[in-house]
Amino acid sequence: MIACCVSAVESERLQQDLLKVEQLESKVSAELQTLRDQLELMKRDMHTYRDLEALAAAGDHRKKRLQEDRVTLTQRKDTFRKTIHNMSEEYESLKHQLQENETHVELTNMERKWQHLEQNNFVMKEFIASKAVESDYRPVVKTANKHLQEYNTILVETLQGTRN
Repeated sequence: MIACCVSAVESERLQQDLLKVEQLESKVSAELQTLRDQLELMKRDMHTYRDLEALAAAGDHRKKRLQEDRVTLTQRKDTFRKTIHNMSEEYESLKHQLQENETHVELTNMERKWQHLEQNNFVMKEFIASKAVESDYRPVVKTANKHLQEYNTILVETLQGTRN
């Protein structure tokens, strides 16, 4: 029985050791793959950097192209600034001419007067509508007729009661 328990305990321990070894193997495999990938990347980098003259020439070519682009963009920026300045001056000149034009001044004054009249017209329409609601006599006539009808009914009943 002791041999059986020892065997079971040792079997359990061996199972755990096997599990640990399998986990370690998967970690080692993953690490090995990472190292292979890094080695491949380093080989590509070595191939790229092996020809330093070509690398320097590519860098110089790119630098030259960027400088040309910078010059071109600076020229375009200056051209746009001049164009915007000229257009602004033309706008201000036309604006000044327009403000001095009698027809424009008259139209502006007429537009202001028209807006004022429109506002007055709106206020008057609202005033008329409110007064129309206030002076609507139909509900009063209806109430008066109702009271008159009730009074007449009472009178008729009273007169019939005194005759009998």
